[in-house]
Amino acid sequence: MADAIKALGPYAAVLAALVTGLILGVQSRISRRAQLRERKQELLASAYEVIIQYAEMAYAVRRRRADAAAEERVRLSEQLREIQSRLTWHEAWVRFEAPEVGAAYDELVALTRTVAGQSMKDAWRSPPAADDMAMVIPTSVIDLRALADVRERYMAAVEAHLRPQSRTRHLHLPRPRRTMSPPPMPAPRANGTAPGAPGSPADGSR
Repeated sequence: MADAIKALGPYAAVLAALVTGLILGVQSRISRRAQLRERKQELLASAYEVIIQYAEMAYAVRRRRADAAAEERVRLSEQLREIQSRLTWHEAWVRFEAPEVGAAYDELVALTRTVAGQSMKDAWRSPPAADDMAMVIPTSVIDLRALADVRERYMAAVEAHLRPQSRTRHLHLPRPRRTMSPPPMPAPRANGTAPGAPGSPADGSR
């Protein structure tokens, strides 16, 4: 045994270097995965933030200043232009980075443009806020409740995408239907006929 250990002596440093390199490689890979996940989380949250900003523009238009109509038109138009630009960028990024989340985000964007976009049009056609009472906007004037379900679907898709596969099965989230594997073949009976085989009483055939 001593002779064997002595014979391996020249290779000990090489073996130690290989083990150290392997450990460092695994640690580096784990670190890169954590950084990638954090980056995705930030950008997917940013995608949700910009869609909320778009919807909130309906309230901003309703609450525009009555004593500076021209300035308010420019200010709100520029603000909306910037939001639209960010929204388009996020649509492309989410669709490329996480296609399964991109489908949910496309649905969210489309419905938000329809619901909040119409609310913005109605707001521009209405007079601006002239007093404090006009700042309180009821749901009878701006109603965005139709966006609740599609927002939940987007957040569920994000959560399912970011969580490890081993944990997603414990989440109570909507998932796309998957093709189920066929059940295992039952063991044959003593007479060689499988339970439920055609012609046997178990299959219900008459």
